Amino acid sequence: MPLRENELARRDNAGIELRVPPLRIRWEFPDLVTRDGHELRCVFTAGVRAVPDRAERRMLEELLLDGRPAVFAEDVARHFMPALRGAATRIAQAHDARQWVEIDQPRLELIDALKAAALPVAFACGVEMLPPYSADFQSPTFERERVRALQQAQAEKQAAGQVENLHRASELLKQFQALRAQAPELSAGQILEQINPADRGSLMQSLLLAEARRQTGGTLWAVAGPYLVRVDVSRPIDGRQPPTPELFPMPPTLGPLRSVQAEEIDGRPMLLIGAQRGFLLVDARDFSRVTAFADPGSDSPLGFNRVIYWPRREQFVATHSEAGIVSWDRRSPDAPVSAIRSAALGVAPAAIPELPPSNSIGASMRVGGGPMGPRNLRVLDADALVFSAGGRIMLWDGGAAQTLAHANDSEAIGIWPLDDRLETLHEDGTFCEIDYRSRKVVACNRRFGRIRAAAALPWLGSWRLLLAGDDGPVQCVGLSDPLITQYYSSHRGLRVLAGSASLIGAISPDRQRVVLWNSWDGRQPAAELFISALARHRIAQIFFA
Repeated sequence: MPLRENELARRDNAGIELRVPPLRIRWEFPDLVTRDGHELRCVFTAGVRAVPDRAERRMLEELLLDGRPAVFAEDVARHFMPALRGAATRIAQAHDARQWVEIDQPRLELIDALKAAALPVAFACGVEMLPPYSADFQSPTFERERVRALQQAQAEKQAAGQVENLHRASELLKQFQALRAQAPELSAGQILEQINPADRGSLMQSLLLAEARRQTGGTLWAVAGPYLVRVDVSRPIDGRQPPTPELFPMPPTLGPLRSVQAEEIDGRPMLLIGAQRGFLLVDARDFSRVTAFADPGSDSPLGFNRVIYWPRREQFVATHSEAGIVSWDRRSPDAPVSAIRSAALGVAPAAIPELPPSNSIGASMRVGGGPMGPRNLRVLDADALVFSAGGRIMLWDGGAAQTLAHANDSEAIGIWPLDDRLETLHEDGTFCEIDYRSRKVVACNRRFGRIRAAAALPWLGSWRLLLAGDDGPVQCVGLSDPLITQYYSSHRGLRVLAGSASLIGAISPDRQRVVLWNSWDGRQPAAELFISALARHRIAQIFFA
Protein backbone atom coordinates (compact mmCIF):
# COMPACT_ATOMS: atom_id res chain seq x y z
CA MET A 1 0.00 0.00 0.00
CA PRO A 2 1.49 3.38 -0.97
CA LEU A 3 2.46 5.89 1.71
CA ARG A 4 -0.15 8.42 2.71
CA GLU A 5 0.31 12.13 2.03
CA ASN A 6 1.56 12.88 5.55
CA GLU A 7 3.83 9.81 5.92
CA LEU A 8 7.62 10.05 5.63
CA ALA A 9 8.40 6.36 6.19
CA ARG A 10 6.65 3.10 7.08
CA ARG A 11 7.82 -0.25 8.42
CA ASP A 12 6.31 -3.46 7.01
CA ASN A 13 7.26 -7.11 6.61
CA ALA A 14 9.48 -6.28 3.65
CA GLY A 15 11.45 -3.63 5.54
CA ILE A 16 11.20 0.16 5.62
CA GLU A 17 9.51 2.04 2.81
CA LEU A 18 10.61 5.67 2.34
CA ARG A 19 8.73 8.52 0.77
CA VAL A 20 10.44 9.62 -2.43
CA PRO A 21 9.17 13.22 -2.90
CA PRO A 22 9.93 15.65 -0.01
CA LEU A 23 7.29 15.94 2.70
CA ARG A 24 6.28 19.52 3.56
CA ILE A 25 6.58 20.14 7.31
CA ARG A 26 5.08 23.09 9.18
CA TRP A 27 6.41 24.51 12.47
CA GLU A 28 4.46 27.11 14.46
CA PHE A 29 6.08 29.43 17.02
CA PRO A 30 3.13 31.34 18.55
CA ASP A 31 4.78 33.04 21.52
CA LEU A 32 8.05 34.64 20.43
CA VAL A 33 9.06 38.05 21.80
CA THR A 34 10.70 40.82 19.77
CA ARG A 35 13.47 43.14 20.90
CA ASP A 36 10.96 45.84 21.83
CA GLY A 37 8.73 43.45 23.80
CA HIS A 38 5.99 42.72 21.24
CA GLU A 39 4.41 39.34 20.67
CA LEU A 40 5.62 37.65 17.46
CA ARG A 41 3.94 34.66 15.84
CA CYS A 42 5.89 32.74 13.20
CA VAL A 43 5.08 29.84 10.84
CA PHE A 44 8.04 28.13 9.16
CA THR A 45 7.70 25.49 6.41
CA ALA A 46 10.30 23.40 4.62
CA GLY A 47 10.64 20.11 2.76
CA VAL A 48 12.00 17.02 4.51
CA ARG A 49 13.18 13.88 2.68
CA ALA A 50 14.42 10.58 4.07
CA VAL A 51 17.92 9.81 2.75
CA PRO A 52 17.86 6.35 1.05
CA ASP A 53 21.41 5.43 2.06
CA ARG A 54 21.58 2.28 4.21
CA ALA A 55 23.34 3.95 7.15
CA GLU A 56 20.97 6.90 7.03
CA ARG A 57 18.00 4.53 6.86
CA ARG A 58 19.24 2.83 10.04
CA MET A 59 19.48 6.17 11.90
CA LEU A 60 15.94 7.05 10.78
CA GLU A 61 14.73 3.70 12.08
CA GLU A 62 16.41 4.19 15.46
CA LEU A 63 15.46 7.84 16.09
CA LEU A 64 12.22 8.53 14.23
CA LEU A 65 10.52 5.15 13.90
CA ASP A 66 11.68 4.01 17.33
CA GLY A 67 9.43 0.98 17.45
CA ARG A 68 6.48 2.66 15.68
CA PRO A 69 5.00 1.38 12.41
CA ALA A 70 5.21 4.75 10.62
CA VAL A 71 6.68 8.26 10.79
CA PHE A 72 4.23 11.09 10.09
CA ALA A 73 4.76 14.82 9.45
CA GLU A 74 3.85 15.71 13.04
CA ASP A 75 6.47 13.24 14.33
CA VAL A 76 9.16 14.95 12.28
CA ALA A 77 7.98 18.41 13.38
CA ARG A 78 8.03 17.34 17.03
CA HIS A 79 11.55 15.90 16.72
CA PHE A 80 12.98 19.11 15.23
CA MET A 81 11.00 21.52 17.43
CA PRO A 82 13.41 21.98 20.40
CA ALA A 83 16.32 22.97 18.17
CA LEU A 84 14.20 25.20 15.92
CA ARG A 85 12.44 26.90 18.84
CA GLY A 86 15.76 27.85 20.43
CA ALA A 87 16.97 29.42 17.20
CA ALA A 88 13.66 31.20 16.58
CA THR A 89 13.58 32.61 20.12
CA ARG A 90 17.12 33.96 19.77
CA ILE A 91 16.61 35.56 16.36
CA ALA A 92 13.19 37.03 17.30
CA GLN A 93 14.87 39.12 20.01
CA ALA A 94 17.36 40.59 17.54
CA HIS A 95 14.85 42.89 15.82
CA ASP A 96 11.94 45.18 16.66
CA ALA A 97 8.40 44.19 15.70
CA ARG A 98 8.26 46.84 12.98
CA GLN A 99 11.29 45.28 11.26
CA TRP A 100 9.78 41.80 11.40
CA VAL A 101 6.54 42.97 9.84
CA GLU A 102 7.81 45.49 7.28
CA ILE A 103 11.21 44.38 5.91
CA ASP A 104 12.64 41.10 4.54
CA GLN A 105 16.07 41.01 6.17
CA PRO A 106 14.87 39.52 9.51
CA ARG A 107 12.94 36.88 7.57
CA LEU A 108 16.11 35.79 5.74
CA GLU A 109 18.07 35.76 8.99
CA LEU A 110 15.47 33.55 10.62
CA ILE A 111 15.39 31.09 7.73
CA ASP A 112 19.18 30.83 7.76
CA ALA A 113 19.17 30.33 11.56
CA LEU A 114 16.49 27.62 11.36
CA LYS A 115 18.31 25.83 8.56
CA ALA A 116 21.53 25.88 10.58
CA ALA A 117 19.74 24.61 13.71
CA ALA A 118 18.02 21.83 11.73
CA LEU A 119 21.18 20.57 9.99
CA PRO A 120 22.69 18.55 12.88
CA VAL A 121 19.27 17.19 13.87
CA ALA A 122 18.58 16.07 10.30
CA PHE A 123 22.05 14.51 9.95
CA ALA A 124 21.56 12.50 13.14
CA CYS A 125 18.18 11.00 12.14
CA GLY A 126 18.76 10.17 8.48
CA VAL A 127 16.80 12.95 6.78
CA GLU A 128 17.63 16.14 4.94
CA MET A 129 15.84 19.48 4.88
CA LEU A 130 15.09 20.86 1.43
CA PRO A 131 13.74 24.07 -0.12
CA PRO A 132 11.53 25.89 -0.71
CA TYR A 133 11.69 27.53 2.71
CA SER A 134 9.06 30.02 3.85
CA ALA A 135 8.48 32.04 7.01
CA ASP A 136 5.37 34.10 7.76
CA PHE A 137 5.08 36.56 10.65
CA GLN A 138 2.35 38.28 12.58
CA SER A 139 2.59 40.59 15.61
CA PRO A 140 -0.89 41.15 17.09
CA THR A 141 0.35 43.53 19.79
CA PHE A 142 2.24 45.66 17.25
CA GLU A 143 -0.74 45.80 14.93
CA ARG A 144 -3.04 46.86 17.76
CA GLU A 145 -0.57 49.53 18.80
CA ARG A 146 -0.27 50.81 15.24
CA VAL A 147 -4.03 51.01 14.78
CA ARG A 148 -4.41 52.74 18.14
CA ALA A 149 -1.65 55.21 17.26
CA LEU A 150 -3.38 56.10 13.99
CA GLN A 151 -6.69 56.58 15.75
CA GLN A 152 -5.04 58.60 18.50
CA ALA A 153 -3.23 60.84 16.00
CA GLN A 154 -6.51 61.50 14.23
CA ALA A 155 -8.28 62.23 17.52
CA GLU A 156 -5.53 64.63 18.60
CA LYS A 157 -5.65 66.36 15.25
CA GLN A 158 -9.39 66.89 15.56
CA ALA A 159 -9.19 67.99 19.19
CA ALA A 160 -6.20 70.27 18.62
CA GLY A 161 -7.94 71.84 15.67
CA GLN A 162 -10.73 73.06 17.91
CA VAL A 163 -8.24 74.94 20.07
CA GLU A 164 -5.62 76.01 17.51
CA ASN A 165 -8.07 77.18 14.91
CA LEU A 166 -9.18 80.09 17.11
CA HIS A 167 -10.50 82.22 14.30
CA ARG A 168 -13.21 79.61 13.65
CA ALA A 169 -14.18 79.15 17.33
CA SER A 170 -13.37 82.67 18.53
CA GLU A 171 -16.96 83.75 19.02
CA LEU A 172 -17.76 80.70 21.13
CA LEU A 173 -14.67 81.07 23.32
CA LYS A 174 -15.18 84.81 23.67
CA GLN A 175 -18.72 84.19 24.81
CA PHE A 176 -17.51 81.78 27.52
CA GLN A 177 -14.77 84.16 28.67
CA ALA A 178 -17.10 87.15 28.70
CA LEU A 179 -19.66 85.30 30.83
CA ARG A 180 -16.93 84.22 33.24
CA ALA A 181 -15.64 87.80 33.56
CA GLN A 182 -19.12 89.19 34.12
CA ALA A 183 -20.06 86.60 36.75
CA PRO A 184 -16.91 85.46 38.61
CA GLU A 185 -19.08 83.97 41.35
CA LEU A 186 -20.38 81.35 38.90
CA SER A 187 -18.54 78.10 38.39
CA ALA A 188 -17.29 77.03 34.98
CA GLY A 189 -20.12 74.49 34.84
CA GLN A 190 -22.76 77.11 35.51
CA ILE A 191 -21.29 79.28 32.75
CA LEU A 192 -21.18 76.32 30.38
CA GLU A 193 -24.92 75.88 30.92
CA GLN A 194 -25.45 79.36 29.45
CA ILE A 195 -23.85 78.29 26.15
CA ASN A 196 -25.97 77.03 23.27
CA PRO A 197 -26.57 73.30 23.94
CA ALA A 198 -25.39 72.42 20.43
CA ASP A 199 -21.98 74.02 21.16
CA ARG A 200 -21.37 72.66 24.66
CA GLY A 201 -19.76 69.39 23.63
CA SER A 202 -17.15 70.93 21.32
CA LEU A 203 -16.47 73.74 23.80
CA MET A 204 -15.99 71.23 26.62
CA GLN A 205 -13.46 69.26 24.56
CA SER A 206 -11.60 72.46 23.69
CA LEU A 207 -11.50 73.59 27.32
CA LEU A 208 -10.24 70.18 28.50
CA LEU A 209 -7.49 70.17 25.89
CA ALA A 210 -6.47 73.74 26.71
CA GLU A 211 -6.38 72.97 30.44
CA ALA A 212 -4.29 69.83 29.83
CA ARG A 213 -1.76 71.82 27.78
CA ARG A 214 -1.59 74.53 30.41
CA GLN A 215 -0.98 72.12 33.29
CA THR A 216 1.76 69.92 31.86
CA GLY A 217 3.79 67.49 33.94
CA GLY A 218 2.79 64.85 36.40
CA THR A 219 3.37 61.38 37.80
CA LEU A 220 1.08 58.40 38.15
CA TRP A 221 1.72 56.44 41.34
CA ALA A 222 0.42 52.94 42.00
CA VAL A 223 0.94 50.17 44.54
CA ALA A 224 0.92 46.42 43.82
CA GLY A 225 1.99 43.86 46.39
CA PRO A 226 5.32 45.02 47.87
CA TYR A 227 6.00 47.47 45.03
CA LEU A 228 5.61 51.19 44.58
CA VAL A 229 5.04 51.90 40.88
CA ARG A 230 5.99 55.19 39.24
CA VAL A 231 4.87 56.21 35.74
CA ASP A 232 6.09 59.45 34.17
CA VAL A 233 3.05 61.05 32.48
CA SER A 234 4.59 64.48 32.02
CA ARG A 235 4.32 64.18 28.25
CA PRO A 236 1.14 63.61 26.21
CA ILE A 237 0.35 59.94 25.56
CA ASP A 238 -0.07 59.43 21.82
CA GLY A 239 -0.47 55.64 21.65
CA ARG A 240 2.78 55.13 19.74
CA GLN A 241 5.04 55.12 22.80
CA PRO A 242 3.14 54.37 26.02
CA PRO A 243 4.83 55.40 29.27
CA THR A 244 6.99 52.82 31.02
CA PRO A 245 6.15 51.75 34.60
CA GLU A 246 9.06 51.66 37.07
CA LEU A 247 8.88 49.33 40.09
CA PHE A 248 10.49 50.07 43.45
CA PRO A 249 10.34 47.48 46.26
CA MET A 250 9.32 48.89 49.61
CA PRO A 251 10.36 47.55 53.05
CA PRO A 252 8.23 44.47 53.84
CA THR A 253 7.94 45.14 57.58
CA LEU A 254 4.32 46.36 57.43
CA GLY A 255 3.00 43.84 54.91
CA PRO A 256 1.51 44.32 51.42
CA LEU A 257 0.78 47.84 50.18
CA ARG A 258 -2.84 48.98 49.92
CA SER A 259 -3.00 52.70 49.04
CA VAL A 260 -0.89 55.67 47.95
CA GLN A 261 -1.31 59.44 48.22
CA ALA A 262 1.13 62.29 47.56
CA GLU A 263 1.45 65.38 49.77
CA GLU A 264 3.94 68.18 50.28
CA ILE A 265 5.28 68.17 53.84
CA ASP A 266 7.73 70.88 54.95
CA GLY A 267 8.30 71.82 51.32
CA ARG A 268 9.20 68.28 50.19
CA PRO A 269 7.02 65.99 48.03
CA MET A 270 6.23 62.91 50.09
CA LEU A 271 4.31 59.69 49.49
CA LEU A 272 1.98 58.24 52.12
CA ILE A 273 1.64 54.52 51.40
CA GLY A 274 -0.96 52.57 53.36
CA ALA A 275 0.06 49.00 54.17
CA GLN A 276 -1.38 46.04 56.08
CA ARG A 277 -0.08 46.98 59.54
CA GLY A 278 0.56 50.73 59.24
CA PHE A 279 1.89 53.06 56.60
CA LEU A 280 5.17 54.13 54.97
CA LEU A 281 6.29 57.75 54.66
CA VAL A 282 8.49 57.89 51.56
CA ASP A 283 10.47 60.78 50.11
CA ALA A 284 9.21 61.07 46.51
CA ARG A 285 12.68 62.18 45.37
CA ASP A 286 14.67 59.58 47.30
CA PHE A 287 12.98 56.21 47.84
CA SER A 288 15.71 55.13 50.25
CA ARG A 289 14.31 57.62 52.79
CA VAL A 290 11.45 55.58 54.26
CA THR A 291 9.87 55.80 57.70
CA ALA A 292 7.55 53.00 58.81
CA PHE A 293 4.64 54.03 61.05
CA ALA A 294 3.33 50.87 62.70
CA ASP A 295 -0.01 49.99 64.25
CA PRO A 296 0.83 47.09 66.62
CA GLY A 297 -2.79 46.86 67.71
CA SER A 298 -4.03 45.80 64.29
CA ASP A 299 -3.90 42.13 63.25
CA SER A 300 -6.24 42.39 60.26
CA PRO A 301 -5.28 40.93 56.86
CA LEU A 302 -6.69 44.07 55.22
CA GLY A 303 -4.83 47.35 54.69
CA PHE A 304 -4.99 51.09 55.38
CA ASN A 305 -7.06 52.49 52.52
CA ARG A 306 -6.04 56.15 52.89
CA VAL A 307 -3.38 58.14 54.76
CA ILE A 308 -3.26 61.93 55.08
CA TYR A 309 -1.14 64.51 56.90
CA TRP A 310 -2.85 66.87 59.36
CA PRO A 311 -0.62 69.98 59.49
CA ARG A 312 -2.40 71.66 62.40
CA ARG A 313 -1.60 68.77 64.75
CA GLU A 314 1.52 67.52 62.95
CA GLN A 315 -0.08 64.10 62.80
CA PHE A 316 -0.64 61.41 60.22
CA VAL A 317 -4.13 59.91 60.16
CA ALA A 318 -5.22 56.76 58.33
CA THR A 319 -8.39 54.74 57.87
CA HIS A 320 -8.76 50.97 57.72
CA SER A 321 -11.85 48.79 57.26
CA GLU A 322 -11.17 46.87 60.49
CA ALA A 323 -8.52 48.86 62.38
CA GLY A 324 -10.75 51.95 62.21
CA ILE A 325 -9.26 55.46 62.26
CA VAL A 326 -5.69 55.70 63.58
CA SER A 327 -3.36 58.68 64.12
CA TRP A 328 0.38 58.93 64.70
CA ASP A 329 2.53 61.84 65.86
CA ARG A 330 4.94 62.55 63.01
CA ARG A 331 7.91 62.11 65.38
CA SER A 332 6.70 58.84 66.93
CA PRO A 333 6.37 56.13 64.27
CA ASP A 334 6.43 53.10 66.58
CA ALA A 335 2.84 53.33 67.82
CA PRO A 336 -0.30 55.43 67.24
CA VAL A 337 -1.23 58.25 69.59
CA SER A 338 -4.91 57.37 69.22
CA ALA A 339 -7.12 54.83 67.50
CA ILE A 340 -10.81 54.03 67.34
CA ARG A 341 -11.50 50.59 65.90
CA SER A 342 -14.36 49.88 63.55
CA ALA A 343 -16.24 47.90 66.17
CA ALA A 344 -16.29 50.96 68.44
CA LEU A 345 -17.70 53.01 65.55
CA GLY A 346 -20.60 50.59 65.24
CA VAL A 347 -19.50 49.33 61.83
CA ALA A 348 -19.28 45.59 61.17
CA PRO A 349 -16.78 45.02 58.35
CA ALA A 350 -17.84 42.69 55.59
CA ALA A 351 -16.77 39.06 55.82
CA ILE A 352 -13.25 38.46 54.54
CA PRO A 353 -13.00 35.70 51.94
CA GLU A 354 -10.52 32.90 52.47
CA LEU A 355 -7.46 33.95 50.46
CA PRO A 356 -3.81 32.94 50.43
CA PRO A 357 -1.56 35.26 52.48
CA SER A 358 -0.05 36.91 49.39
CA ASN A 359 -3.50 37.93 48.18
CA SER A 360 -5.24 38.60 51.49
CA ILE A 361 -5.05 42.35 51.21
CA GLY A 362 -7.21 42.11 48.11
CA ALA A 363 -10.23 41.60 50.36
CA SER A 364 -10.08 45.27 51.32
CA MET A 365 -10.02 46.40 47.69
CA ARG A 366 -13.73 46.24 47.11
CA VAL A 367 -16.70 48.55 46.81
CA GLY A 368 -20.10 47.38 47.92
CA GLY A 369 -21.32 43.97 48.94
CA GLY A 370 -21.88 44.73 52.64
CA PRO A 371 -21.10 47.30 55.33
CA MET A 372 -17.53 48.54 55.45
CA GLY A 373 -15.37 50.33 57.96
CA PRO A 374 -13.82 53.80 57.71
CA ARG A 375 -12.67 55.12 54.33
CA ASN A 376 -12.71 58.32 52.18
CA LEU A 377 -10.67 60.25 54.78
CA ARG A 378 -10.17 63.97 54.08
CA VAL A 379 -9.15 67.17 55.87
CA LEU A 380 -12.26 69.21 56.56
CA ASP A 381 -10.61 72.21 58.24
CA ALA A 382 -7.87 72.97 60.71
CA ASP A 383 -9.78 71.35 63.58
CA ALA A 384 -11.45 68.30 62.09
CA LEU A 385 -11.19 65.51 59.55
CA VAL A 386 -14.08 63.82 57.82
CA PHE A 387 -14.49 60.18 56.76
CA SER A 388 -17.23 57.71 55.96
CA ALA A 389 -18.29 54.55 57.78
CA GLY A 390 -20.92 52.74 55.79
CA GLY A 391 -23.48 55.39 54.87
CA ARG A 392 -22.56 57.66 57.79
CA ILE A 393 -20.35 60.73 57.41
CA MET A 394 -18.21 61.18 60.51
CA LEU A 395 -15.95 63.82 62.08
CA TRP A 396 -12.62 63.15 63.78
CA ASP A 397 -11.07 65.75 66.10
CA GLY A 398 -7.93 63.77 66.87
CA GLY A 399 -9.31 61.90 69.83
CA ALA A 400 -12.97 61.15 69.27
CA ALA A 401 -15.24 60.38 66.31
CA GLN A 402 -18.83 61.53 66.01
CA THR A 403 -21.48 61.24 63.34
CA LEU A 404 -21.89 64.39 61.25
CA ALA A 405 -24.82 63.03 59.26
CA HIS A 406 -26.35 59.76 58.15
CA ALA A 407 -26.54 60.71 54.52
CA ASN A 408 -27.64 57.40 53.04
CA ASP A 409 -28.00 53.73 53.91
CA SER A 410 -25.67 52.58 51.13
CA GLU A 411 -21.87 52.72 51.27
CA ALA A 412 -20.28 56.16 50.68
CA ILE A 413 -17.67 55.88 47.93
CA GLY A 414 -16.59 59.52 47.80
CA ILE A 415 -16.48 62.68 49.93
CA TRP A 416 -15.50 66.10 48.59
CA PRO A 417 -15.40 69.19 50.86
CA LEU A 418 -16.58 72.31 49.04
CA ASP A 419 -16.86 75.69 50.77
CA ASP A 420 -19.17 75.17 53.77
CA ARG A 421 -20.67 71.90 52.61
CA LEU A 422 -19.73 68.33 51.80
CA GLU A 423 -20.62 66.50 48.61
CA THR A 424 -21.01 62.74 49.11
CA LEU A 425 -21.63 60.01 46.57
CA HIS A 426 -23.01 56.61 47.52
CA GLU A 427 -22.87 53.17 46.00
CA ASP A 428 -26.53 53.19 44.95
CA GLY A 429 -25.95 56.38 42.90
CA THR A 430 -27.32 58.82 45.48
CA PHE A 431 -25.61 62.22 45.59
CA CYS A 432 -25.93 64.23 48.81
CA GLU A 433 -25.04 67.71 50.03
CA ILE A 434 -24.34 68.22 53.72
CA ASP A 435 -24.00 71.54 55.52
CA TYR A 436 -21.32 70.55 58.00
CA ARG A 437 -21.74 73.63 60.19
CA SER A 438 -25.41 72.88 60.87
CA ARG A 439 -24.82 69.13 60.49
CA LYS A 440 -27.80 68.76 58.21
CA VAL A 441 -28.32 66.97 54.91
CA VAL A 442 -29.35 69.83 52.61
CA ALA A 443 -30.15 67.75 49.54
CA CYS A 444 -30.09 64.09 48.64
CA ASN A 445 -31.18 62.61 45.33
CA ARG A 446 -30.42 59.55 43.30
CA ARG A 447 -28.78 60.94 40.17
CA PHE A 448 -26.92 57.88 38.89
CA GLY A 449 -27.11 54.10 38.69
CA ARG A 450 -25.02 51.74 40.79
CA ILE A 451 -21.48 53.14 41.21
CA ARG A 452 -18.33 51.07 41.70
CA ALA A 453 -15.73 53.85 41.72
CA ALA A 454 -15.62 57.64 41.70
CA ALA A 455 -12.99 60.38 41.56
CA ALA A 456 -12.71 64.13 41.01
CA LEU A 457 -11.42 65.56 37.73
CA PRO A 458 -9.81 69.03 38.22
CA TRP A 459 -11.37 71.49 35.80
CA LEU A 460 -10.99 75.29 35.52
CA GLY A 461 -10.56 75.91 39.24
CA SER A 462 -13.38 73.51 40.10
CA TRP A 463 -13.91 69.82 39.48
CA ARG A 464 -16.17 67.33 37.77
CA LEU A 465 -17.08 63.81 38.87
CA LEU A 466 -15.70 60.68 37.23
CA LEU A 467 -17.99 57.67 37.70
CA ALA A 468 -17.62 53.98 36.87
CA GLY A 469 -20.50 51.55 37.18
CA ASP A 470 -20.99 47.85 36.50
CA ASP A 471 -21.59 48.49 32.81
CA GLY A 472 -20.82 51.11 30.21
CA PRO A 473 -18.04 53.69 29.90
CA VAL A 474 -16.60 56.00 32.53
CA GLN A 475 -18.84 59.05 32.82
CA CYS A 476 -17.67 62.58 33.59
CA VAL A 477 -20.47 64.73 34.99
CA GLY A 478 -20.70 68.27 36.28
CA LEU A 479 -22.37 69.25 39.53
CA SER A 480 -23.82 72.44 38.08
CA ASP A 481 -24.40 71.58 34.41
CA PRO A 482 -26.17 68.76 32.57
CA LEU A 483 -23.26 67.91 30.24
CA ILE A 484 -21.91 64.35 30.37
CA THR A 485 -18.72 63.23 28.66
CA GLN A 486 -17.78 59.56 28.38
CA TYR A 487 -14.57 57.53 28.25
CA TYR A 488 -14.85 54.22 26.43
CA SER A 489 -12.89 50.99 26.75
CA SER A 490 -13.44 47.25 26.51
CA HIS A 491 -13.60 46.99 30.32
CA ARG A 492 -16.70 46.95 32.51
CA GLY A 493 -16.82 47.38 36.27
CA LEU A 494 -13.61 49.39 36.64
CA ARG A 495 -12.40 49.27 40.24
CA VAL A 496 -10.56 52.54 40.95
CA LEU A 497 -10.59 55.94 39.21
CA ALA A 498 -8.16 58.87 39.34
CA GLY A 499 -8.10 62.15 37.45
CA SER A 500 -5.69 64.95 36.58
CA ALA A 501 -5.99 67.93 34.27
CA SER A 502 -4.58 65.91 31.36
CA LEU A 503 -5.27 62.25 32.14
CA ILE A 504 -7.93 59.93 33.49
CA GLY A 505 -6.84 56.60 34.95
CA ALA A 506 -8.67 53.46 36.02
CA ILE A 507 -7.78 50.01 37.33
CA SER A 508 -9.21 47.15 35.26
CA PRO A 509 -11.76 44.80 36.88
CA ASP A 510 -9.13 42.05 37.25
CA ARG A 511 -6.67 44.59 38.74
CA GLN A 512 -4.06 43.53 36.20
CA ARG A 513 -3.63 46.82 34.32
CA VAL A 514 -4.05 50.58 34.46
CA VAL A 515 -6.20 52.10 31.70
CA LEU A 516 -5.36 55.69 30.69
CA TRP A 517 -7.34 58.21 28.65
CA ASN A 518 -6.37 61.71 27.59
CA SER A 519 -8.92 63.90 29.35
CA TRP A 520 -10.02 65.56 26.12
CA ASP A 521 -10.61 62.34 24.15
CA GLY A 522 -12.76 59.53 25.53
CA ARG A 523 -13.24 57.50 22.35
CA GLN A 524 -10.63 54.91 23.32
CA PRO A 525 -7.83 54.55 25.88
CA ALA A 526 -4.56 56.28 25.10
CA ALA A 527 -2.65 53.41 26.77
CA GLU A 528 -3.02 50.32 28.93
CA LEU A 529 -0.19 49.53 31.34
CA PHE A 530 0.18 45.86 32.33
CA ILE A 531 1.41 46.43 35.88
CA SER A 532 0.68 42.95 37.25
CA ALA A 533 2.84 41.33 34.57
CA LEU A 534 5.79 43.21 36.08
CA ALA A 535 4.89 43.17 39.77
CA ARG A 536 3.31 39.68 39.90
CA HIS A 537 0.68 41.21 42.19
CA ARG A 538 -2.66 42.89 41.65
CA ILE A 539 -2.88 46.68 41.62
CA ALA A 540 -4.38 48.12 44.80
CA GLN A 541 -4.63 51.85 44.02
CA ILE A 542 -3.49 54.63 41.68
CA PHE A 543 -2.97 58.35 42.28
CA PHE A 544 -1.96 61.32 40.09
CA ALA A 545 0.46 63.88 41.49
